[in-house]
Amino acid sequence: MKSNDTPLIPDALWLEERLGEGSLWRPDEAALPAELTHTASREFLLTVGFPAVHLDIVGIDTRHLRDEDGLEPCDADEIYGERYPDDDSPPTNFAFTVATWFDQQLMLGGELGDITHYDPNGWDHGAGWKGPAADSLPDLAVLLGLIAESSTELESADGTARAAVAADLRERMIAHDLNVDGSAFWDGVFECLV
Repeated sequence: MKSNDTPLIPDALWLEERLGEGSLWRPDEAALPAELTHTASREFLLTVGFPAVHLDIVGIDTRHLRDEDGLEPCDADEIYGERYPDDDSPPTNFAFTVATWFDQQLMLGGELGDITHYDPNGWDHGAGWKGPAADSLPDLAVLLGLIAESSTELESADGTARAAVAADLRERMIAHDLNVDGSAFWDGVFECLV
């Protein structure tokens, strides 16, 4: 039976109750890139793990994490426009794609462990930064767990019931992580639910 309490930091049991047994990607130390220097993110991945799933109801996909190069470092300064296009110096600021939604990406900051929304369709160099989407990797895991927990009700043929479940889910997600409110990423996800 699922607990109705939403944890600040989820454990494997809470996540697997919602996302399914074996749904967590738990790498060993050697599988984590050296560019991921945020200690709490590394510890969470090594001890709890992160969902490597496809949430059909909303289209969020994290299955790439199980691939050999699933947590590949990106030059955050380049993709977010903090580096001039002709700057060939080695990157010092890294980000990692942890989730995709169509062509949109959620990026884990290598140094700070924050989760930001990246839109690769920016009209100009570096215009893809769309703001924060979650405070941390554990927070994002909880948000995915909350979506999975509501997925059956979100598939209802009754539009009114589905809208009520989506509104309740959004409130629960915002209560857990204020970055959900006003996030272009999450706004897009919720628009697809109603």
